Amino acid sequence: MSAIASVPEILEDLAKLVSAGEIPAARKLGRTLIKTADINHLWLIRRVADVLEEKRPRTAVAFLRQMWQETPDPIARAIITACVPKDGETRHRPEPTRRRNDYQPPQPVTRRRDAMAKRARSRQQQADAADFARYRDDSAGVADGEQLMDRDDRRKAEEVYASGIDYDRAALYRTGLEFRCLTCNIERDKYDLDADRMKAGHGDDGLCQECREKGCTGIPELPAGHSAADAVYARCSFIWERAVTPSAARVFLQGEWKRAVTPAVRAAIADYARAHLPQETPAEAPAALGECAGCPAQREPKDVRHVAVDDGLCAECRACLAELEAEEAAAKDNADATAHQTDEQAETARPEYRQHRAPSKRAAKRAKGRRAAELEARKKATKAQRDAARAAKRSR
Repeated sequence: MSAIASVPEILEDLAKLVSAGEIPAARKLGRTLIKTADINHLWLIRRVADVLEEKRPRTAVAFLRQMWQETPDPIARAIITACVPKDGETRHRPEPTRRRNDYQPPQPVTRRRDAMAKRARSRQQQADAADFARYRDDSAGVADGEQLMDRDDRRKAEEVYASGIDYDRAALYRTGLEFRCLTCNIERDKYDLDADRMKAGHGDDGLCQECREKGCTGIPELPAGHSAADAVYARCSFIWERAVTPSAARVFLQGEWKRAVTPAVRAAIADYARAHLPQETPAEAPAALGECAGCPAQREPKDVRHVAVDDGLCAECRACLAELEAEEAAAKDNADATAHQTDEQAETARPEYRQHRAPSKRAAKRAKGRRAAELEARKKATKAQRDAARAAKRSR
């Protein structure tokens, strides 16, 4: 068996075995073909099989003929020739499986309920029916018909839809007390109070429950029978003793005064502040600054802010003057650099060209004069624009 005809001959032998019905021998020969054939030849066999399976017979033969003409490999041509069906051979097409139809037309109902069907009910259903019958006999019609409304029924009838308890608000931490904790500065509720101390009549310690459990120091116990003003004075004294400066104590007491609800509590806090805190001296009004030396505008305190020595100018004129001075310094530096460069060029020039030194210096002076004139013109134009803007602002 030659190398060229080996694969096609195996295919022909395989076809003969399948036609003869020797399926085990055909499977064995097929495994031998898969093990010995090249991967490209196996791919070609798969391709030919797909064409024969998917396309119609005439179309498949024409397609394989075109492949045979375009393939330069003689083994590939022999494989295509061996796979093409011979005259009279037909492709096996399995019959499509039909789905089983379980539909049945409706039949006339001939069943009827009899005594046996009634007795077929479960024991639980029978027990429920007996209980309901017993209830009807025992109640004697009391629960039938319209009933009188009790208190709960009237409340539910008068209640507007969605006007019941607000569960979102009820879930929040309540802040029923007007004074915060003296240690952590959070809002407090009645549950944060020391119940034993309050029952004994010694007043509030000014702490929340968490700070009390941590051992923080609060307001000392007050004598039994103390008044509300005594409790406010004790709280203010606690704040005064722990404040760093009188100014800090004043800030804390102002916060307590704002959070107080009743006028009596606010009056007590104000009395304590007047008795213990130094009186604030009113700030002196700043003296008038007068008009600006560069423009007729009236100067304000913001014009002399961050200024060590008052130069009599407003902030706008001061900024403009600084800009002009910076431009003058830059122009002077450029002129000096140009003159220095001109001098160096004159010193390093050849002797026959040294007579040009004087004209170069004169040109530098002329350039410097032009720059000075341009700077002065810019100053005048800037001042004129500023005066016009101020005049327009005053006219409004």
